[in-house]
Amino acid sequence: MSDDKEEKPGVVIDVTPEPEPAESVTADGQSGGETPDTAPAKRNGQALPLIVAGLSLVLVIAAIGFAYRHTRQAADDLERLNRSVEQTLAQQRALEQRLAEAQRAVAEQAKRLTAQQRKLEAQEQHIAEARQQFTEQNRRLDSEREQMQQREAELRAAVADVHKRVGASGTQWMVAEAEYLLRLANERLNLARDTRTARAALQLADQRLRDTGDPGWNPVREQIARDIATLDATELPDIDGISARLAALAEQVPQLRLARATLGNGPRKMPGGETGNTPREQRTWQTLLDDLWSGFKQTVRIRRNDQPVQAMLPPEQQYFLYENLRLHLEAARLAAARGDEGLYHDNLNTVTRWLGSYFDPHDEHTRALRDAVRELDRVKIRPPLPDISASLAALRARVKLLADLGRPIAPEAPAGTEHKP
Repeated sequence: MSDDKEEKPGVVIDVTPEPEPAESVTADGQSGGETPDTAPAKRNGQALPLIVAGLSLVLVIAAIGFAYRHTRQAADDLERLNRSVEQTLAQQRALEQRLAEAQRAVAEQAKRLTAQQRKLEAQEQHIAEARQQFTEQNRRLDSEREQMQQREAELRAAVADVHKRVGASGTQWMVAEAEYLLRLANERLNLARDTRTARAALQLADQRLRDTGDPGWNPVREQIARDIATLDATELPDIDGISARLAALAEQVPQLRLARATLGNGPRKMPGGETGNTPREQRTWQTLLDDLWSGFKQTVRIRRNDQPVQAMLPPEQQYFLYENLRLHLEAARLAAARGDEGLYHDNLNTVTRWLGSYFDPHDEHTRALRDAVRELDRVKIRPPLPDISASLAALRARVKLLADLGRPIAPEAPAGTEHKP
């Protein structure tokens, strides 16, 4: 049998048959031939190495195939693991970017609040000056009111003294007093926006014209009645009530709750309610990667939020925020007392805007304060005043007419009714 050599990828096996033994020499010096029994044994001895080599080759090929399959599967698992790690790193970088943006927003908001704090300090100084001016103005008004009441008392005493001296023939003094009362009503309404004093003065003027007993003053009295009706139909705001409500709202500011910063609404659950627990006998590369991913998600949580991230304020800025909100309410109260419509609404609008930007909109105290501020913002603290000058113009017109005609302002009483000193 000739030498055989088989080639396989990566494996070379040489099979060389054993050398044939020398032919036996007979006793008579001649070489003996092969016997029939020794020939099959020689062939079997030559085939045995070939069988062993074939089995070895099969085992090597099987080992190479198993190793190739195992290596390929490990490479696929490693590739999937690399993709998962890259996705995780990308999500982590996105989270770091959002956190950096949130930190920049906090710094920018701190700068804005600092600048706003300086503005509000200046505004607080202006409010203090306005409060001082308001106090001085109140003192002046009180002094003028006392002087006016004193003058009115003196005038009434003088009119009463004249009535005693001239008797019923002095009805012209009643007309003069009615004119003074009408003029006083117009001044109190236009200068002090005092409808009650103006209405009382109109009623007193009507009584004085009635006491004259002259029916010629009836058109003037009708005009006075129309002016009184106009005053009754005019609804002026209750400034004292508005000031009290604003002061009460300022006391409720510490009860408000700030809006908290958040990046999401909580951790996500696995789809289908899976807990990630896999029986030990079923664990593969995929389950190993799932366990690795679950552990990473417990370490770094990525949350979604449709709303922009709002940074949480440090405690010292929270104090300034509450204090500034209270100062705006106080400024609105002073503006209402001074009758400054623009400053009043500007401060209330600022309060409403701050409640929506910095405080929890779902908190009941925030909602109640916001509704109260909006209700007060709808109030016009300086509505247009009615015109009650028609009655004064009518009285002066008739006085001028009587003076032009040379007639007395009021008819003279009978001589027997004159007052005797």
